Amino acid sequence: MYPANNAGTFPLSHPVTANTAMTHKQVINDAAQKILSFVDLIIIVTDEEGIILEANHSACELFCYTAEELTGMPVHFLLPPRYRERHVDALRQFVLGGETQRRMGQRDSVIGYRKDGTLIELDAGIAKFHSGGQWILVVSMTDITQRKHQVQELIRQSTHDALTGLPNRKLIHERLNNALQRSLRKKLNVALLFIDLDGFKLINDTYGHITGDEVLKIIADRLLIQIRPDDTVGRLSGDEFIVLCEQVEKPELIANLATRINDALKENITCQDMSLSVTASIGIIIGHGQQYSADEMMRSADTAMYEMKQKGRGGWQFFNDQLQKQAHQKNSIGQGLRRALEHNELTAVYQPIITPDTEQIVGAELLLRWNLNGKSISPEIFIPVAEMTGMVFSIGDWVFREGCKAQADWQRRWGDQAPYVSINLSARQLNHKQLLNNFSAILQETGANPAKIVVELTEAALMPDVESNLAVFHRLADLGLQIAIDEFGTGYSSLAQLIQLPINLLKISKSFVDDLESQHEKQVLIRTVIGLGHSLGLKLIVEGVETEAQLAELKQYGCDFIQGYFFYLPMHEQDFIRAMNHQASKGVKI
Repeated sequence: MYPANNAGTFPLSHPVTANTAMTHKQVINDAAQKILSFVDLIIIVTDEEGIILEANHSACELFCYTAEELTGMPVHFLLPPRYRERHVDALRQFVLGGETQRRMGQRDSVIGYRKDGTLIELDAGIAKFHSGGQWILVVSMTDITQRKHQVQELIRQSTHDALTGLPNRKLIHERLNNALQRSLRKKLNVALLFIDLDGFKLINDTYGHITGDEVLKIIADRLLIQIRPDDTVGRLSGDEFIVLCEQVEKPELIANLATRINDALKENITCQDMSLSVTASIGIIIGHGQQYSADEMMRSADTAMYEMKQKGRGGWQFFNDQLQKQAHQKNSIGQGLRRALEHNELTAVYQPIITPDTEQIVGAELLLRWNLNGKSISPEIFIPVAEMTGMVFSIGDWVFREGCKAQADWQRRWGDQAPYVSINLSARQLNHKQLLNNFSAILQETGANPAKIVVELTEAALMPDVESNLAVFHRLADLGLQIAIDEFGTGYSSLAQLIQLPINLLKISKSFVDDLESQHEKQVLIRTVIGLGHSLGLKLIVEGVETEAQLAELKQYGCDFIQGYFFYLPMHEQDFIRAMNHQASKGVKI
């Protein structure tokens, strides 16, 4: 029952008694405890000395303590020992200071220390309020350990090679740039070794990419063994690696390192019960931040590596003044080639191919010429640059189109008696994904007869990758094109490889024709090659014929066609047409 008031009626509201207030407080406390136990946020309440008064379930679970164990413990014990003294001072300053709250994100993350000694990373906030004449502190935290690990892993993935775990191109460039900056202060050089494996593509194509990947990992481990602790080994891409060395006092030390690397890589690699071997071509650049930028160092080391490739592979080469001059020349040529296509600076000339007995023209090899500002640039100079820069693809399409246009014109002039056109391909063109589509479109566009178009590839360029190129050769043959192996006898093809290829002609190199009349070994070799070719149903062309004595010898061997300066120099198409018309005017059947 409730007591009545003076009016004898119940009041609309009850006055708050002490018992009621206590009941409300208890309800609020109970509710607060339940809320703290449910929230995922880690909550710890301490007094102004940092002694824990309350800890919610999330806090107990994270730090691996029971609520009873945490209660009465200094909050500083939840940090690693080396941070505790500093934390005591920081907490005291917060209690005495004017701030009442520091939110999460307004301070650096903190390291937590679990009961078992493991560490966790936390984002923490802190607040204070007065109660019972003292400050009460409330610490709120979230565990960001996993998130930090994920971020660090993403950073690592973006800066390291997935296969070998080595720094990738991005991180190498960053470290090289920093090393060059340090070289300005320390007055010591930086060395960069650009390492390209020789023959690795053959391993990939022969044994598969799984084996190839294992070989790359073994190579990475061998490189790491050779370097100093502060040096960097990185993988650029494919079979290209980088070694970055700082504080280089003597170039000979880097030469010794390159020699050790070469020796280490030459050792047999045991992989999946197979014994494999590779060598490496290494380009070296040494300098400091006043001489080079990071990009210039990378390009220069790359240039030196290519120079080593051309010298025979399996060794090292310093980037020197001569190489630098060549690099500038190649850069200038590369830029010029782009303009050459736009400004019609490229020209096609044709060298007739004849029969040795009748000396009549039956075909012509298209040869590319480039005239830059009135100066003729040798194909031996600009073709390698075109291959290195990728310009060879667009130049190759241009050359093929010119050859097809010429053949279509000759077909209209001389019908079935029109000579064929022989067009050179580079090995890199065969790897171009659009090669077949582009050639097919050009044949259709020009109306050329593919049976009167011969594509040539040198034996030396073909042999390192016969298996991969075989499918491309068959598809070229499917377009109706004829296929020739140029400079036959200078590579290392076997009869087994030869009979796999859908070829129609073999071209014997000029190097076998020089001094032919006086060298018995060359005479035997050419007779053998011609006999081999005929037994396989192939036509044989001997190029580089320059004397009557050479011609006389070759007539005895039964070669099918001859090409050389003794008969014709390369000529512009109009001159070739006049030579053909002169031949036709004599009533000679072409």
